[in-house]
Amino acid sequence: MNQRIASWLSKLRLHDSSTYHHSIRVSNMARRIAAELNLNQEQTQKLVLGCILHDIGKIFVPKSILGKSSVLTHNEWVLMKQHPIWGNDFLRNEGITDQDVTGAVLYHHERPDGTGYPFGLAAGDIPFCARICAILDAFDCMVSGRPYRKSITFADAKIELWENRNKQFDPYVLTVFLQMSESYFIELHHTMNSECDRQYLSQNDPPYLLSESAFLG
Repeated sequence: MNQRIASWLSKLRLHDSSTYHHSIRVSNMARRIAAELNLNQEQTQKLVLGCILHDIGKIFVPKSILGKSSVLTHNEWVLMKQHPIWGNDFLRNEGITDQDVTGAVLYHHERPDGTGYPFGLAAGDIPFCARICAILDAFDCMVSGRPYRKSITFADAKIELWENRNKQFDPYVLTVFLQMSESYFIELHHTMNSECDRQYLSQNDPPYLLSESAFLG
């Protein structure tokens, strides 16, 4: 993996380890769904990189907010909702301008019905990589839990995703995602511990991460 990208992930891990582990899992799922969607190698590489960095903007969100176990206040929520913008700005300042990659970072909380953030984009205005990332992000949050919310079963998470098709999630991508083998998700969540993180980062870089020059403007 490019050393700069690795250093950004290290910063994220030090700032909030749960977000770091979440990002690893989301990128791993991205690699799997890319095959189901018949994406080519370049498209897969960009999707996976966008997904592994989708929450990089949270390094600018106070730890007290990220780890809060109760409902966020209005002001705290306003700050939290800035993380896609902060992440996009961070990557662009670092020279990464590929729109598929930055789109996943900037738009993964947008919704087809226009009620998402930070810009309230609707349906086709949301980049494809961001639509994919939104589903993977939400699924992992539901089954892994958050400080303010207990985890739910895979079955319940799938039901919640399906009930929000067209409103929160792209129906085509969601259908493909829900058809993926449940055994894969079980394996992912049982094995993605710290040791597996190190193996994941060291063993899986070459197949799906483009060279740095592919993303520089």
